[in-house]
Amino acid sequence: MKKLILGYILGILSCIAVVVIAESIQSNEVLYDNSNSSSNSENVQEALDNLYNIVDHSNVVFSLLERNPSKLSTQLVGELYRYQGVQDANNNVDNYICFGTTNKSDCISDTDKYMYRIIGINTNGQMKLIKKEALNTAYKWNSSYDVDWAHSELYTGLNDSYFLTNTTYVPDSSWINRIVASDWHYWTGNSANMDAATMASTELGATDIVNAKIGLMYLHDYYYGLEGGNNCYSNGSTCKTSWLYLSKNDTSAPNGSEWTISRYDTNRAWDVNSNGSVYYAYMTVTYSVRPVFYLRSGERIASGSGTITDPYVLSA
Repeated sequence: MKKLILGYILGILSCIAVVVIAESIQSNEVLYDNSNSSSNSENVQEALDNLYNIVDHSNVVFSLLERNPSKLSTQLVGELYRYQGVQDANNNVDNYICFGTTNKSDCISDTDKYMYRIIGINTNGQMKLIKKEALNTAYKWNSSYDVDWAHSELYTGLNDSYFLTNTTYVPDSSWINRIVASDWHYWTGNSANMDAATMASTELGATDIVNAKIGLMYLHDYYYGLEGGNNCYSNGSTCKTSWLYLSKNDTSAPNGSEWTISRYDTNRAWDVNSNGSVYYAYMTVTYSVRPVFYLRSGERIASGSGTITDPYVLSA
């Protein structure tokens, strides 16, 4: 009787999966081979997991994975499928993507305005992007002390005239609408001397959260820039080989150090400094800023291979 009931449940799940996929498939797309589902499973949770995986492939996760990117993790790393790898004369992480235009030529000719890189993809199928090059102006985290991220001038500015409503970077409301409001955890702590996994659980475990479109790189994003992750508190010589390191992306940034979203104490915030190490600075100092945000889950990649000369382009 147990197997009969399970078989009935699995049959229903399979029908639901087919319907969901059929509704999301365009006439020229083949998204997933339904034969990969585990129809002989006697575990209901496994059946649900298989269903999730099938449906998940109907969104942007599959849109990217079908292009077989070599440096994208196949397992969740700090809540994301992440791009990880060294970037030097012999290696490159091909995660370049255009935002603000669907014209590849414009993107390549004006990288300061249009070129981004994919940090990773979450389980909702939302790509997390970071601007390749820093904003043209260096900014203070805040002009006075005793504020947290959600009340800082940098948070307010990024979600307004520094970036989101600045047509130098985001051309119009249609592109603003392609960015999804997300929960940003903002942690305060005076030690970042830990491995990548511990850093991720520390920052993502922070109970202070603000829902907004634009944020900054977490410390653990930088730690996980290299495969396996690193402790980047005092290991700049290794960590700066990561594709995420500012100077690998912008040799003319207004400052060699850049702010992160995390705070050291009421007077100082964490940054990635010019030698590649994570450290802290008074929040009244001006450092480079690279906005970070999530695209809405319905966004799909129309073309490109992810290289700097052939970046991914989103569907119009």
